[in-house]
Amino acid sequence: MKMIKKILSVLMKILLVLLAAASLFFGIAVLGKRLWATTQISTVFYTLALPFLILFLIILLIIDAFVLWRKKGKGWFFRINLAAGAAALAIFCVETGIFKAAASAGGGKFSLLRGLTMKDVEMSTPDESVVYANHDGQDLTISIYKPKEQSENLQPVYVYMHGGGWSSNNSETNSNIHRQMADAGFIGFSINYRLCTSGSTDNPTWDKAIYDCAEAMNWIKEHAAEYGGDASRIFLAGESAGGNLVLQYAGMTSEGKLDAPVPNAVLAMYPVVDLQWTSDYGHFLGFATPGICEAYIGGELSDYPDRVKFVSPLTYMNEDLPPILILHGTKDTLVSVEGSEEYKKEADAIGADVSLIELPFSNHGTDQQVNRTATLNWLKNYEGMLPDDE
Repeated sequence: MKMIKKILSVLMKILLVLLAAASLFFGIAVLGKRLWATTQISTVFYTLALPFLILFLIILLIIDAFVLWRKKGKGWFFRINLAAGAAALAIFCVETGIFKAAASAGGGKFSLLRGLTMKDVEMSTPDESVVYANHDGQDLTISIYKPKEQSENLQPVYVYMHGGGWSSNNSETNSNIHRQMADAGFIGFSINYRLCTSGSTDNPTWDKAIYDCAEAMNWIKEHAAEYGGDASRIFLAGESAGGNLVLQYAGMTSEGKLDAPVPNAVLAMYPVVDLQWTSDYGHFLGFATPGICEAYIGGELSDYPDRVKFVSPLTYMNEDLPPILILHGTKDTLVSVEGSEEYKKEADAIGADVSLIELPFSNHGTDQQVNRTATLNWLKNYEGMLPDDE
């Protein structure tokens, strides 16, 4: 029995020191160069894991300190573990301060306590789904998310174009976001559009997806009032490939090149602006992601410059662009943050209203509570773009 207790004690010590060392490594790894595999892996989970890591380290330090107090400072293992845990906690606290400062500068809020509840990643289901078109034998649908309580007045319309490399995901992939926007009072619509085939160039949709989105937007404009939405106040949002589509859509409609309603405000989260960068360098969780842009375009980008130009948001820069907010992680290894910076630079040069919030230690996918709070705070700048109860 004594031998078993001794073995269990040794195993527990090994586990504790490994966890402390892993936490320390995690805190340091997010500071590495963007395309390092360790940086990619750590930054993908950074803001989601951060509250739990800090809580774990606090508990670990309390245990180590208590054992050392009981042993009157004796025990090399607990001293080492205490030092490693304290170092990791100090790093996380500094990084949290840096992250919160960046979020606050953009009008967002970041709470470790809210992160522990996991409320921002709770999935939901739409209240309704409707078919807005049929193309290539496929029903194209819109998922609809309604507020808990219907207002007597028409409320702003929130429309979402999902990401997924133009080849995957659907209108319910980010249902947590849509439900939160509906809970804030928006009438929510999330669009499905024709997808290309992942890993193949035989089914490109570069000339289909944007027109599907335009057709969906025209349906929403016609039917929004039936759900309590004001079609004269449209807030358009999208992430990744969907971010590319919303920027392309905003540019084309504001230039009159797309017969669809011009949105009143646009949110693009880590949008694909520079397709060539993603084609050349795109990685996620340490793995290369070949062929994403090629599947959408229908071949090598260098072979189809006209197609690349057509889908590039930079093609449609103009002074009549609606107000645009871009959120992008500085450690994004799938979609270049430099593309968003270039978009902002060109917008500034022509006097377009484009804001860019860059979030440190964030990869492809930024913190949801920051996204939501920064977006709602930004929308306050534009009359009528927030629901009555906001």
